[in-house]
Amino acid sequence: MNKRSFLSVVTACFLWTFGTPVFHATAEQPPVILTITLPGEETGTPQVIALTEQDLRALPALSYDTTTIWTTGKQRFTGVPLFTLLEHFDIEAAKLELQAVNDYSIALPVDEITPDAPIVAYERNNKPMKLRDKGPLWLIYDYDSNADYRTETIFSRSIWQLDRITAIR
Repeated sequence: MNKRSFLSVVTACFLWTFGTPVFHATAEQPPVILTITLPGEETGTPQVIALTEQDLRALPALSYDTTTIWTTGKQRFTGVPLFTLLEHFDIEAAKLELQAVNDYSIALPVDEITPDAPIVAYERNNKPMKLRDKGPLWLIYDYDSNADYRTETIFSRSIWQLDRITAIR
């Protein structure tokens, strides 16, 4: 079994076990890089939205040219504004729990998300990010544009290797 087939099987098992998919990856599609879990309203069973890189790229994008405390020099980040992602899937929540591949997680109050910040970046310097380079997804703010984005709270929310979001009401 190749890696893509294995990931498709794992994704299908996850979706079957933990929720009803809005859509899911198949062996013909690229791998899922972000899952969004929504609380189950009527049935109590969580609903899962499984997104590939292509799904994210199909949404409106925003780019920042900014410096970070984790990189050297100005970097260009491109991605989907988190606000846009929530609107696109009609997600209503009080807060979001964002988790990384290594299970690092942060809580983000939804009322602190603006149309321009943060973005779920899928590119750095016009190239897709690899896992070893803090990718494939990194929650990024335009740190240079606003002193409010240069705080310990915001830095701790700038989660890289992001792969899961859970909406909490």
